[in-house]
Amino acid sequence: MRVLIVTSFPIPGEYDGTAMLPIKILRALRSRGIEVAVAYLRLRPSKGLATVREDFEGTPVFNIPPVGWVGGSALLKIAREWPFDVVHAQHYGGATRAYAACRRGRWPLVYEIHSLLGEEVERDRLGRGPVFRTYMAVEKKVFRHAAQVIALGEPVKQVVVEKKGVPEERVSVIYPGIDLGEYERPGEPATIPGITARHEVIMYVGSIVHPNQGVPILVESLPRIFDARPDARCVLVGGPADAGDRYRAQLGEHGDKLIVLTGRTPEQVVALTRRADVLVHPRLACVENYSVQSKLAVYLAAGRPIVATDFGDYRQLLGDTGAGLLTEVAPGAIADGILRVLSDPTLAASLAAACPSVACDHFAMDRNIDRYLNVYDRAMVAGPR
Repeated sequence: MRVLIVTSFPIPGEYDGTAMLPIKILRALRSRGIEVAVAYLRLRPSKGLATVREDFEGTPVFNIPPVGWVGGSALLKIAREWPFDVVHAQHYGGATRAYAACRRGRWPLVYEIHSLLGEEVERDRLGRGPVFRTYMAVEKKVFRHAAQVIALGEPVKQVVVEKKGVPEERVSVIYPGIDLGEYERPGEPATIPGITARHEVIMYVGSIVHPNQGVPILVESLPRIFDARPDARCVLVGGPADAGDRYRAQLGEHGDKLIVLTGRTPEQVVALTRRADVLVHPRLACVENYSVQSKLAVYLAAGRPIVATDFGDYRQLLGDTGAGLLTEVAPGAIADGILRVLSDPTLAASLAAACPSVACDHFAMDRNIDRYLNVYDRAMVAGPR
């Protein structure tokens, strides 16, 4: 089997969940002996009008300008140079840009949905003009013709089946996976500037400005926590740095208790999470969060107590398993949850102890690859639609 992973973002790119997921998938596929290539269907011809073949960790990466993917000619050319059996499209950008080529080349298309197009918290700011409407129109065709669809959460699957009209047997839920070996290998907690052994570390990992992640709610909860636990400190692992400056200004007298670490690699995040006394995800109750983000895999793999807001699949993955303490989406409720964990060592130990099995069952990439391979097999049996 040969798999062509199609993206609308560069590989390698940003160290965020969207960009890292296809990298984790291709690494795991290659470990199973599956041949993989990547087609980056870029929007702007920053490298000219020709397709450029590059390399990422021994994997061919085809950098394709719009002139190559709009009508599908570039993927047809790739197929002559590097024949493939199935196209795995990441995000709506990859799926909509690969659609024409898959129809022309009659390759089975697997569409992995990172978030539901049109339901983003920022959609009004991003706009609903001609480009957006074109994406929506093409995505509608993708849903009709995709051999298989992968959702990152059960609520997303429900929307795809009930509102997009995709038969249930063509939709699978696969949570964003992670290499648990990175966390299982022995290592020391990271040294964090301004943090000493006496400090209790409240940590968040990820974008600190994307509105669906709820970081402003966490920041709003901090004064109450700092008043009750003078040795508590909050560490935000993510950027941009100027957002951290704004949050510190908002905290006033407590501003020096907020530490923002930008530009950390996934390897550095492993060591950082080892220093956390509690990992927090204050995400909003919104349709964009029907998908489970990769930070939950990071949190569970770290084996540290988790406090998160009660929405979507977090009830199943954290609440029902005992791997996380769930709260309402409100600063006071989040503060209460964090304070409970910091003041109750037995509760903290119980939450941490439940994490490894959940991480293994739902997020371990070696198990997820079996799920992906099953989806590919079904897509190839079904053939192009």
